[in-house]
Amino acid sequence: MIKSKVFFAALLLSLAALPAWAEVRVVASVKPLQLIAAAVVDGIGRAEVLIPPGASPHHYALKPSDMRKLGEADQLIWVGPQLEMFLAKTLRQQAVPALALLPMEDGGDQHEADEEQDTTGGHHHHDHERDLHLWMNPLQALRAAEQLSEALAGRFPQHRETLTKNLERFAASLLSKDRQLQQQLQPLQQRGFFVFHDAYSGFVKRYGLKQLGYFTVDPGRPTGTRRLAEIRQRLKAAEAVCVFGEPQFKAAVVRTVTEGLSVGYAELDPLASEQAVSADGYALYLQQLADRFSGCLGANLTAKP
Repeated sequence: MIKSKVFFAALLLSLAALPAWAEVRVVASVKPLQLIAAAVVDGIGRAEVLIPPGASPHHYALKPSDMRKLGEADQLIWVGPQLEMFLAKTLRQQAVPALALLPMEDGGDQHEADEEQDTTGGHHHHDHERDLHLWMNPLQALRAAEQLSEALAGRFPQHRETLTKNLERFAASLLSKDRQLQQQLQPLQQRGFFVFHDAYSGFVKRYGLKQLGYFTVDPGRPTGTRRLAEIRQRLKAAEAVCVFGEPQFKAAVVRTVTEGLSVGYAELDPLASEQAVSADGYALYLQQLADRFSGCLGANLTAKP
């Protein structure tokens, strides 16, 4: 009898010693949202991600392990069916607690719909009335953190105080980082560049950078020959000093267009694949983006922009 009491006392002590992160489990569709979630649930939960490094939300297919992860989640966060199309059907069929982190419509950072010339001579209409890559704008990311914090506080009222403190800390850190990046990137605002994938408008507009265009809207979609010819002509005319590729897509088309031209090349990672997950991971990711822009656009500043 005494042994059983000792056993149960030890069991209760061991359960009490379990880390608090076991209480709340957030699953994000993409890595940048995971970084935001990690700041929100710091100390009371853990943030996981569906799409693995090297994959893209444009053409991902859920695996059985992903379905299990969704089934065990206390909260799923995603942008919405316009970006993560692979999730839309699953969320219609299963009762997954999902939160769409809708981008702000009045933040002055969304860019207008455009048309991309395709290889058949037709036009591809790409609706960007809302910037789907919301994590590229720190103000959009802060709004996403607020939405997540509010949702979790409603479901886990015992953690409301911690969630509030985490959000306040995240906001202060993010606004401080935003001011630093404004200063860092301001001297580069007249340096033109092209990006491989139309994913950076939030960052570009926030910091007043001079993006001249992009190779493709959808990385899985071939770039039209007319667009390629236009980009090369503008590179020849020295309108751009840099072209940015992406680690997820080793696009030979970028090498072909820049071959023989005096233009810088660097990679931007729209999915934060190499960024460690931590409470300050998102701010560090923004700094990484800024450093990549600075490293390429800041080269030979005395040269004609």
